[in-house]
Amino acid sequence: MLWKSGAEAVKNKDTAGAESAFRGCVRLAPTSAQVHLALGAVLAQRRKDKEAEEQLRLAAQLEPRKPLGHLELGFFLALCAQDRSNDAVAAFAEALKCAPNLRDTLARDPRLEGLRRHAEFQKLLNPVDG
Repeated sequence: MLWKSGAEAVKNKDTAGAESAFRGCVRLAPTSAQVHLALGAVLAQRRKDKEAEEQLRLAAQLEPRKPLGHLELGFFLALCAQDRSNDAVAAFAEALKCAPNLRDTLARDPRLEGLRRHAEFQKLLNPVDG
């Protein structure tokens, strides 16, 4: 019921309501990466950056072999904490370890335009074989 309430609040752009509902979900399912991702996304929208990063990082740690948590953390760091480009690149590198086929998606994503000047991100997008 809390999950549905949180999703409905997001749909209605009620970030305070979504935050409250997803916090309840985290209390009920603390090992669910999905609820940490949802809470992290809402916290990022509310500019509660420190806590948003904690939730997104935890989601990535809970499912380290799945790319979504790493991707969301990377996007958060690239877009909301631009002074943390090295950390964003590291998160994207973890996502690509899980799903190398995402390389082209990252290369084309317009939100990452600023990160494309980062040398390590360039290497990540254009690995040299051998």
